[in-house]
This record gives sequence, C-alpha cells and structure tokens, in this order.
Amino acid sequence: MRAVYFDCDGTLLTLDCSYDDLFETACDAANVDATADLQATYAEAFFEAFESFHPDPYRAGMAAAVESGDLDADPDALRDTYVDAEVAASTPANGAREALDAFDDADTALGLLTNGVTDVQRRKLKSVGLFDRFDAYLPSYEIEAHKPDPAIFEAARERLDADEYVYVGDSLEHDALPAREAGFLAVHVDTESESGIVRVDGLGTLARL
Repeated sequence: MRAVYFDCDGTLLTLDCSYDDLFETACDAANVDATADLQATYAEAFFEAFESFHPDPYRAGMAAAVESGDLDADPDALRDTYVDAEVAASTPANGAREALDAFDDADTALGLLTNGVTDVQRRKLKSVGLFDRFDAYLPSYEIEAHKPDPAIFEAARERLDADEYVYVGDSLEHDALPAREAGFLAVHVDTESESGIVRVDGLGTLARL
C-alpha cells in the first residue's frame, strides 16, 4: 500500500492573480485606497498571526491595516471579500487532474498536506472539484504544525497507514527536503525546469516511482 500526499498552493492549485491583487479587490469593495503601506501592514500581521495559529489570520491582517490607516472600514467585510477572491482565483495547476488520476488505484491512498487555514483550503479545493479526491486532508492549522516542521509529516503517516509514503510539492525548502528527512519519497515540482524531463538522483529512485 502506498500513500501519496500532495501540497496544495503552488502545486495542485495556482492563483490567476497576485496576492496584492486580492488585497486590492478587498479594498476596492470597501472604497479604500490599497496603498503599498497598507498591503505591507496586512501581510506582516497576517503572517505573524498565521505562524502562531491565530484562529483568523485574515481578519487579524485586515484589522491591523484598518488600525494603521485609520480606515473607515469593517475588518470582517474586508476579510470576507479577500477570502472570497482567493477562492475564486484558485485554479487547478496544469496537469493537476491528470496527476491525481495517475494514482487512482486500489493500492494507493491520496492525501492533501498543506500549510493553510482549514476552512479556506477546503473551500478552494471544493470550488474546483478536487477535495473529494483525497482519503486524508491535513491542513497545518488542524495539526498545529506548519511545514517544514517534522510533526506535520508524522501526522501524515498516522493518518494513512501505508508501506511507502510519497510527498509532492513545489517548494524545495518546505516540501521536498523535509519530506525526505521524514522518510518520504520526495517529488519536487519545479515548473522552471525543462518541459518533458524528469530528474532523479539515481536508478534506485526511479525504481520507486
């Protein structure tokens, strides 16, 4: 039995706009000027809250922006518009459905292992019809450990019982290297590499694919 886990953002899903665009969308809806300073304040507060597992880092970021800019705006409304825009902008990466189809057999269990807020990641995957493809869903907020923390990979082993574990992700630092350290066969999705060429570190790795 093999368990194959996928990363979400940047691997299975991509955004059809920038994160700055999402912030501007939220501000436009509230008739607020999305200045660079406000964007920076939001991002800093969001990531600080995210790293500490604040229950609503999106709102924390918006509240910081509202306070910093002395804005006449509701942080809850800004948060809702931002998250809705992020969900709407999330699309399957090229080849995502085909990759999942390739592992759709009786000897393979599929898992989703992602850094992210539980409900938001679920909404994004459901919006593109991918959520139900997985036998296990492990967002970092549920585990209270963000990649590259080894604890999230240990949780993945506990969730799916298998003889072999594979992890597929786009980040060398947060996906491939810690997965390898955790005993997974690590697959680094490098969209900057030459198309149609799969790199392996030896024939032993090739035999495990």
